[in-house]
Amino acid sequence: MKSIVIYDSYTGNTKRIAYAIHKGMSRLREQCDIVRLRDVNLRDLANYDLIGLGSPVFHFRELANVTHFIEHNMESLDGKHAFVFCTYAGMIGHYLSRVVSALTQRGLIVIGWNSWYGSQYYPFLPKPYITDGHPDEIDIKEAEDFGTEMVIRSRRISLGEKSLVPTFPRGKDYDEIYGPTVGPILESATNRQLYKSQSFGFKVNMEKCNYPKCSHCIDICPMGAIDFSVSPPLFMINCDWCWHCEQTCPRGAIEVDWEPYDKLVEPQKTPMANEMMVFFDTAEAKGRFRRLVPLETINWDIPFFKVKKPPRIKLDR
Repeated sequence: MKSIVIYDSYTGNTKRIAYAIHKGMSRLREQCDIVRLRDVNLRDLANYDLIGLGSPVFHFRELANVTHFIEHNMESLDGKHAFVFCTYAGMIGHYLSRVVSALTQRGLIVIGWNSWYGSQYYPFLPKPYITDGHPDEIDIKEAEDFGTEMVIRSRRISLGEKSLVPTFPRGKDYDEIYGPTVGPILESATNRQLYKSQSFGFKVNMEKCNYPKCSHCIDICPMGAIDFSVSPPLFMINCDWCWHCEQTCPRGAIEVDWEPYDKLVEPQKTPMANEMMVFFDTAEAKGRFRRLVPLETINWDIPFFKVKKPPRIKLDR
């Protein structure tokens, strides 16, 4: 049996989980590879019996590069076994339902899925944040055990135990396990405008930029959405608002107009914080969340983009 773990990671949360899953799968002494999404050798995918796919959750779903990978690069894999995993710092949203459905539509048999909380570096949320400290040693151990379980389950299904293929939860069953797909405040018209508009005005300050000696933002953009062939450089419409170019530019040359954020979000800051607190309290009561950060240390009035100027984070992909 030949297996592979494919992952996309930005701040290192998903990478740590992916390597833990890989370690758990490798316990059984079968060939198991691990590779970043962008480095997958597409010609080799058909050689694997079990394929794991995982990434962070953004905007309550997977980033578009993950969708594109499934739709355009996972062909001719009918009957192959697959599992899905992700890391997230808020609501898991549609992620699992979307990715599991997409893989199923490509003909793969999804034999499992799992998710873990991770430390948060999103520019609009406070720092420290509720989920900071994850994934910790307990999460890593869970991920290792999950990897082992996926290999054992795949073997048994291949030997005829078709009843071990799980039924994915839908509707109320999904919400009962993972919480509401999106909360009412986060799903408000204001937030839809915030996340779907181009009102932030991304731009490259060429006085700070060191292109072409530095191509950091181009290299890390999952969508290839930054065009330096024009002057000034253009952020194209396929930008998926992951914010990593702005947060990690070594010279702070990616600039954003934050005024729309202040105008749109300021009136909602308190109700949004209350909604998230209720969500995490509920998740904790159900045993799906372990709080590592004291509540009194979280200041919702100071988002991460006001705490530290870019480069705010160092990517660990």
